[in-house]
Amino acid sequence: MVDIEGNSWLLDAPDRAPQVDQAALQLSAGEVDHRYRLVGHAEIYDGFLLQNARDLVRYQGHRVPLGDRVRLLACLDEHGSLTLSECLQVIRETQPVAAVASLILQRLLVVELDSALIGPETLVRRIRT
Repeated sequence: MVDIEGNSWLLDAPDRAPQVDQAALQLSAGEVDHRYRLVGHAEIYDGFLLQNARDLVRYQGHRVPLGDRVRLLACLDEHGSLTLSECLQVIRETQPVAAVASLILQRLLVVELDSALIGPETLVRRIRT
């Protein structure tokens, strides 16, 4: 994974107790200019992150027409952030939820995935590339 600060991470999320030496993995990751972190079972399965990721990933590969992308990004430039329901009103050429989800997956937009299920009041912001 690459975080918003450009750091490369190797995340280890085993479904059972780790069978390898965590210190060795951390050292090896550092040798290839990556950071390493063991992700706990509760971090994945408790809370909202996994469900939100599942909800978004179904829209992988959806093409967002240029007009919708430009309109939405311009609105976010003007307002800073919008609720998801406000973003949906901007989309005219394709399915609104699919368009916003696809732009999130393309890393043009960002939403908070950990604090609640994605809903109408979820704040959407633009990611500057």
